[in-house]
Amino acid sequence: MSDPRYRSSFGFIDLLFNMLIGFVFLFMLAFLLINPVAKKETIKPKAEYFIELEWDGEKPYDLDVWVKDNMGHIVSFRRPDDALIHLERDDLGTVNDTYVDQNGKTVYLKENREVVAIRTPEARSYLVTIHFYNARKFPAPLTHATVRLLKVNPYKEEYTKKLFFSAEGQELPAFKFRVDYNGIVHVDPTNELIIDGEVIRKKSGV
Repeated sequence: MSDPRYRSSFGFIDLLFNMLIGFVFLFMLAFLLINPVAKKETIKPKAEYFIELEWDGEKPYDLDVWVKDNMGHIVSFRRPDDALIHLERDDLGTVNDTYVDQNGKTVYLKENREVVAIRTPEARSYLVTIHFYNARKFPAPLTHATVRLLKVNPYKEEYTKKLFFSAEGQELPAFKFRVDYNGIVHVDPTNELIIDGEVIRKKSGV
């Protein structure tokens, strides 16, 4: 029998240490499986430009922003996300500007505001039009609207235009703008339309 003075507990300590490392590793692995890393494509980059449309907050009219870039990408309520152009809010007039509070009272947000964000600073050109989509059977569908182009970094109001709509279904040109390779914005007036232009293009088979 060996002398107790020459016995060592280092082997047992090593075994306990290795088991501890194994438990820590398994815990970290389980934590990663429970909380997966967010997918990169679900995180939107910061906005570089905003296109804001505002109209009479007292009316139920539904106006829509349409944006088309020089590569043919079109963003509207029909396709709210394409080529780093995003429809941030599709305002339907008073339809989605109300809620019922805890006392059963209807609360109105008297603001009609639709926003499109452009999340790329690359050199590209854009056409912006506004469409009077639905008057919701409201009498005398006449309304004014204001559309703005805002640069975010640094903040600057690049352009503002007021529009007057006289009929449901009417589409009016707002403006064209291009971003050059130095990040400078150039805004030009235009008579081009997106919806009517697409209808004509499809009919002609272009």
